Amino acid sequence: MKKLALLGFAALFATTAAQAQIVTKYSGIQPADHPASYTEQYFGREVATLTKGAVKVEVYHNTQLGDAVANVQSVRNGTIGFTTVSASNLNQVLPAMDMYSLPFLFKNADHFWWFLAQPEAAALAKPLEEKGIKVLGYIDSGARNFFTGKAVRTPADLAGQKIRVMASPVMVNTMKALGATGVPVAWAELYTALQTGVVDGAENNHPSVVAKKFYEVSKYYTLDEHMRIPDLMIMSMKVYNSLNAEQKKAVEEAGQRAQAYMRGAWHVSEVKDLEALKSKFTEIITPDKTPFVKAVSGLVSEEGKRLGVDKTIAFILDSQKNF
Repeated sequence: MKKLALLGFAALFATTAAQAQIVTKYSGIQPADHPASYTEQYFGREVATLTKGAVKVEVYHNTQLGDAVANVQSVRNGTIGFTTVSASNLNQVLPAMDMYSLPFLFKNADHFWWFLAQPEAAALAKPLEEKGIKVLGYIDSGARNFFTGKAVRTPADLAGQKIRVMASPVMVNTMKALGATGVPVAWAELYTALQTGVVDGAENNHPSVVAKKFYEVSKYYTLDEHMRIPDLMIMSMKVYNSLNAEQKKAVEEAGQRAQAYMRGAWHVSEVKDLEALKSKFTEIITPDKTPFVKAVSGLVSEEGKRLGVDKTIAFILDSQKNF
């Protein structure tokens, strides 16, 4: 009888242990009211729903757990489960990902999203798994534009200016091709860098400019739309491999749902924030893009060969005609 009781206790303990909740962290770099942050919260809720509470995702915003570079390393070693990161910031793990930083690669948003759904995009990201990173989905980060202290209407206006960029060789070389100097600065330090003159300007999308109030430390906003760089929702392979088959499927489904959610949230925010910026900057400039495209045309080919993605780039550029 005693033996049966012990066996029953052991079975109960095993069942309880098997049902123990898995708790992990999602580290974001944007303020809580940014569309990326809303998406991260949505993802966490979807994971909880789809796993029936077996997996809990605690979401942190505004670089509370680290900046982009630190977050990538934390994902790789399993310290955190998830983060949102620009493809540019993944070049230190997989150089080919810096392809997305190339200027004027995508004709428009439709072209951008079309490519991300192609097998070529999946093939580009697949090697990240060997580096400890699993891609769950893409997050729109819109078109990137310059915000500066001096008006930028042509590439000539960028001559001699120090422009903040991510730690991306392609972005640094793009600024050089445009006549500027690309200066890598951490996202959390950019406002102060603009305020103190460490850099003369920077470049990013409408929601990020609004969220971080960069219009307070710059005067002009130039809508040249020089890059469309996707953000990626990435997961630690260590955490992924600790899940059972059903939980893995649920997390992947949550990633796809979050990607769809973000596309709608981003569009609403982008339209609203551009309207808001019209009263924040001294001037919003809509330049002729032709001289900007011409200035970087040779760079696209050179960087494609250096990164070993020239065939993928040719595929993207050829497909522009369909959009």
